[in-house]
Amino acid sequence: MTEYTSESTGAPAGDATEQRRPSASAPSSGTGRRKQAIARVRIIPGTGVWKINGRTLEDYFPNKVHQQEVNDPFTVLELDGAYDVLVRVHGGGPSGQAGAVRLGVARSLNAVDEELNRASLKKAGFLTRDARVPERKKAGLKKARKAPQYSKR
Repeated sequence: MTEYTSESTGAPAGDATEQRRPSASAPSSGTGRRKQAIARVRIIPGTGVWKINGRTLEDYFPNKVHQQEVNDPFTVLELDGAYDVLVRVHGGGPSGQAGAVRLGVARSLNAVDEELNRASLKKAGFLTRDARVPERKKAGLKKARKAPQYSKR
């Protein structure tokens, strides 16, 4: 019995990786939030160029851990270099912003092809919003829970 394969990869014709190629559809967008950071992410089929607040990925996130974190959704879906990513992010610090960008990228990839991408993104935990936010400062305290030093006399 002969098995039909695609000429380009040599893989079986109905393979999921073959179907996972980016479609030349309209751009997709998603919003990500983490701690106090908010990221508006827009992905466009392209060559893998990152623009975060007008700067490159390496320039905006010099920490390799943060670079890897924002790239994780593409890695899981095996779409490295398939999309150009445009991001506007504000608020919070580098770690919160990286988490916000990751959620925004995952949501926009989910919007591109929900049927194909959602299961992988959900299993990796990229579609879950981390709801932990800083606790508010209470009256009479220095910070949210830190009280002034106790003085017996």
